[in-house]
Amino acid sequence: MAALAVNGAGVSFLSKLFGSRGSETRTTTVDNPLRISNPRIGFLNLQGEPGAALAMEDQKVLAPLFRESFLTDGKVPRCEVIFLYCSVDASGRVVGSPAGIRDLTKAAGAYVAVVASENPPNNYKNALGPRNDWGANSVLVVDRKADRFAVFFHRLFEAMKGGESMLMAWVELAPQIPGMDHPDAPGAFMAAEAGHITFDG
Repeated sequence: MAALAVNGAGVSFLSKLFGSRGSETRTTTVDNPLRISNPRIGFLNLQGEPGAALAMEDQKVLAPLFRESFLTDGKVPRCEVIFLYCSVDASGRVVGSPAGIRDLTKAAGAYVAVVASENPPNNYKNALGPRNDWGANSVLVVDRKADRFAVFFHRLFEAMKGGESMLMAWVELAPQIPGMDHPDAPGAFMAAEAGHITFDG
């Protein structure tokens, strides 16, 4: 089982680092990552005007790194990387959606999912719920750190396009040292269920 950890200055992760697709289970490692060819990125807004403003801001910075980019309200785009703009309530439910974070990620076919709206950390405790048959690296944001949020993910995805795995690139950008402050990294949780992922093309 993957575990969820927190670091207010960045992301910590504890995981067996694997990805699952239906009946297939694959272990990912630094030397044998999951390689995604020509990934697409989607920005799904479920939060009305506040979410729309953030989504457009993030899309402007991140879309140039991807083959295709989609910005939608309500309809889940098909993409390998999805940014979700939503409120998560105290029970862990996505406000205004019958689907949870896992279901939205699976519907997109995404291997990387980022809840890009800030939510209270306690609200994320039950946000992922039981695992389904779709493994992804899920990032749950507590503090975007303003415009540094998109800049951080731009640097992360650039490193992944250069062949570095998502987990290793994150550790380089925000070393996981207890008590260390990372002013340029978002405050977030990560469930690293797909493990080491890189981008090709």
